Amino acid sequence: MKRDPSLPILAILLLSACTLVRPTPSNPDQPQPPAATQASLPVEPAAASPADAPLFLTTMTHMEGNFTDDRNRMVFQRHVGQLRYGMDLAGEYEALITIESEKPFARANATWGVNILAEIQSRGFGVGTHCDIGYNEPPMSVADYAAMFTENKSLVDALIGAENNLGCSGGGSVNDWALAASQAGFKYLDGIVAMHYLSMPLENRPSPVWTDDFIRNGHFHLNAPVDLFERIYPFEVADALDFEPDPNPVILVSSGELGLISAAAERGREFEDGGPVLHDDEYVFDEADIDVIVQAIRIVEAARDRSRIAKLTVYIPCSYFDPENESVLRYFFAEMQTLAEEGVITWATQRQVYEAYMDWNY
Repeated sequence: MKRDPSLPILAILLLSACTLVRPTPSNPDQPQPPAATQASLPVEPAAASPADAPLFLTTMTHMEGNFTDDRNRMVFQRHVGQLRYGMDLAGEYEALITIESEKPFARANATWGVNILAEIQSRGFGVGTHCDIGYNEPPMSVADYAAMFTENKSLVDALIGAENNLGCSGGGSVNDWALAASQAGFKYLDGIVAMHYLSMPLENRPSPVWTDDFIRNGHFHLNAPVDLFERIYPFEVADALDFEPDPNPVILVSSGELGLISAAAERGREFEDGGPVLHDDEYVFDEADIDVIVQAIRIVEAARDRSRIAKLTVYIPCSYFDPENESVLRYFFAEMQTLAEEGVITWATQRQVYEAYMDWNY
């Protein structure tokens, strides 16, 4: 897809990062979602204080469930090369990336005798489990759904140790993902998207538009919670009935999603009414995406509640760690390094955000 060069980057940003827009239905006969409201932003950022809770920047790279690494050694070797390339590049800029693995890639580590997940961990980067499960499953007991989480977790546990494998990315379903992931031994969930609304009654979703059909019909990767200034704060829940903090919680919901790194300028994966719903490989990955991300981070920093741990996440597919993207990746890491040096962000792995949250609140 070609990017419209006449589209002002800042205008896109203000719509996508500040305006709380609800996706419009594909069918015009369906009820319209609530009108957008403008987030209240200070004219100037609040002065930083040593007592402020940090604004963490994290990444996700998912070794997907449809990968064939456990059956094709050449595919596995290519992915290993991409991950090493990504780590080398990130390390030059003192950045951190997090790799989360589904079953095929985890199995491939053992099958081909290269424990790249342990190598990632030893180099100080983040490792976790990807749980691309449950989306198409019918209602089931919490125990049965927990067994699906456990299957994914056990494969990664065997590679890096259960004590190091605390989080799962994904798992949204009609079933109670919070209770199931917790019973499987996970302490936090990241990669929170529209799929996670499927477990909630309609009245607890963003609007009546957000039916199961709406979510499944191309909108399953919309960032969640929908309100940017709700999803930047990790919070604990006792179940998956809503996105509200609960007493006696069982797991930490750790979202902060900014979405696919290459979709930022197109506003993809966030607002269906303003950006195209495309396959990930159809978005243009260039410096315009990074400019939008930088501005989004600065807006969040200016408006956030500094008494609470805050977090933003950028999704970087494994395939993007390639020399053909080197100039854009360097631009991203260099811009993030500048923000870190200014004290705007603190790099973290997904696990480090969980640990910082627990230290801050307990």
